[in-house]
Amino acid sequence: MPYVIQYLRQEEKGKIPDQLFPSARAGSIQQHKEFVNNVQGMAADRETQTMKNGADKQQGLPDRIVLTGFRATGKTAVGKALARLIGFRFLDTDQELCQRMGCSVTEAVRQHGWPYFREQEQTLLAELPCWQETIIATGGGAILHQNEWQELHQGSFVVWLRTDLATTLSRLARDQKTAAQRPALTGGRDRQEDVQDPAKEISAVLAEREPLYRAGSDLALDTEGKTPKALAGVIHEQLIFHQPCSL
Repeated sequence: MPYVIQYLRQEEKGKIPDQLFPSARAGSIQQHKEFVNNVQGMAADRETQTMKNGADKQQGLPDRIVLTGFRATGKTAVGKALARLIGFRFLDTDQELCQRMGCSVTEAVRQHGWPYFREQEQTLLAELPCWQETIIATGGGAILHQNEWQELHQGSFVVWLRTDLATTLSRLARDQKTAAQRPALTGGRDRQEDVQDPAKEISAVLAEREPLYRAGSDLALDTEGKTPKALAGVIHEQLIFHQPCSL
């Protein structure tokens, strides 16, 4: 706003050009002062935001923090806690996909099969590298899209949340609210094909995915006995002090 700069410079000298502020001829000094205060306030706000952004960069906060891991590892709860802690927005990719598809993940898989859902998931993952200041909780199978995952990993800090098999089974058994939203991980559209012992099913899927989780993450955290808030604090510390580790 060049005219604002010119106005402020003239105002400092006690001279206000009529062409910039015609009411000066009427002697509306109060209006001039309010105008100056507003402009100076805007400048101060911009300076504060710039300092905040600079502080974030000094702390080493990446553009995105991505949470990965199997079902029931707490990605959504930890993601929300971390978003509150550092002031980022939160995105749950499964919830986003449900909105786009107009149905639950289970319903999408029942009607169209896993390939359809994976295709929708792949499309969403390809969009995420453009998101800024976002905590992203991904579905357990998102790691399977290796090309999109590598693109997302650039500029992101990826955290693998994990639990042992017994804890996973226990959490899934207790989580009746979302049980209906979790389709079987193997099988097709026919529910008879989906029937499988949960422990065997999860063990088989983890055997496939764990090497991908490990290779595609910057930090691994065990979640047994830890609250989402505590885990969010650990992730924040790792971001600040640049000490990726496995806990």
